[in-house]
Amino acid sequence: MRVLFLLSDYVLHNSLLTEYVKARPGDAVAVVKIPLVLKGKGRRRSVERIVPQLSRRFAFGKLAEYGSLLAITALPKLLARGAVFRRLRKTCHVLGLRFHRTENIMDQGTFAFASEFRPDVIVSLCHQILKEPLISLPTLGVVNIHPGILPNYRGIQPYFWALAEGASRSGVTMHLIEDERIDAGGVLGRASYPNRPGMSVQLNYFLTIKCASALLPDCLAALAAGQLTPRPQRPDEGGYFRWPDSAAFERLRARGYRLISFRELTKILIGRYDRFSAETSELSLRSADTTGRSG
Repeated sequence: MRVLFLLSDYVLHNSLLTEYVKARPGDAVAVVKIPLVLKGKGRRRSVERIVPQLSRRFAFGKLAEYGSLLAITALPKLLARGAVFRRLRKTCHVLGLRFHRTENIMDQGTFAFASEFRPDVIVSLCHQILKEPLISLPTLGVVNIHPGILPNYRGIQPYFWALAEGASRSGVTMHLIEDERIDAGGVLGRASYPNRPGMSVQLNYFLTIKCASALLPDCLAALAAGQLTPRPQRPDEGGYFRWPDSAAFERLRARGYRLISFRELTKILIGRYDRFSAETSELSLRSADTTGRSG
């Protein structure tokens, strides 16, 4: 199977890629990296567009998170665990994968790269909206990895909102991208786990990526074998969430959660969460729904 990954330029996404290649070494894999910018806006214009939408405390919190990630990635050189915070380009180089960078997922260069690769399936974990003809390019379709439980938490940063809104569980959903609607396609599978008291938003996101890494190989294998029946989502179910405002940040703090924790980042770095697995995991199989549980 030929799999094209569309991944945001976020250091933890390399673990998803690495785990997939390890689980399915026979697949041909290529990667398109999308920097954390708005489509066609560049870094400066993206900042000018997004920052005014954020609460001041949330914006400073995200700045602290970014600075913390930069600081802590110096430690892998001393601890010999650089892979978990490795950049996507470096990961692709190490794994020998084709690599393309773009600030606009729908530009001609990116479509030419994707067309030449001839993917059977596209896997998306990025912040830009896909459109035609990219959606129709892969023979098996486009699978989106949504770092939240659909349809409960559509939209931006569902791993933040699950904590801020007091949800008992977080997790990941894999669904088809059938058109330009956001987080609306048929569900192929889900994995979830109980929210930990006092956990950070950063750790919650890392755990969703761990869930995705475990679920994705089985999901794509079942999709290629014609064993999945996507479960439609009803438009009136769940809710759509935008950038967190000051009130949401206060709710997060009031529930005992936080944006970032140096202690948890260090535990990620030294492998404390390497054996983490979802409590529940399911694929939308044709014959019967299968749910696996692990501690």
